[in-house]
Amino acid sequence: MIMQEKAIHKEMVFLKQALSTKDDVIELLSDQAIKLDLINSKKDFKEAVYKREEMASTSIGYQIAIPHGISHTVNRAFIGFVQIKDAFHWNHDEKQSVQLIFLIGVPQDNQNNIHLKFISLLSRRLLDDNFRKQLIEVEDVEDAYRALNAINEQL
Repeated sequence: MIMQEKAIHKEMVFLKQALSTKDDVIELLSDQAIKLDLINSKKDFKEAVYKREEMASTSIGYQIAIPHGISHTVNRAFIGFVQIKDAFHWNHDEKQSVQLIFLIGVPQDNQNNIHLKFISLLSRRLLDDNFRKQLIEVEDVEDAYRALNAINEQL
């Protein structure tokens, strides 16, 4: 059996961020993804993410958004996580605010649909009120990484 590379990297986990827009979050995580060589074009990756957002909002309720982009500029599938200090509206026309945001980057030629697997596994975990509360309240990146890595290991 071939060991799959981890999609969640501790360097892509950000806590207590004072961000207040979708653009701020996507910018932060895209900047970090380029630094870690997870993507090779920030501009093209962001275009893929916004193209997906135009199709339908990736705010899914429970104070969660899961934006994602499938692009040839993604070198390795990845998942970034941002915990927002003060929840904000992902889109201006939505009533619910977000505080937990997962950005998923998927290579264009992805054969195993890691983003769909992660979204499915994450959605199941996020039905657990205690897990959501843990992610909202966690103050240590290592603790957040450990909680998310439990999902990563199921991919």
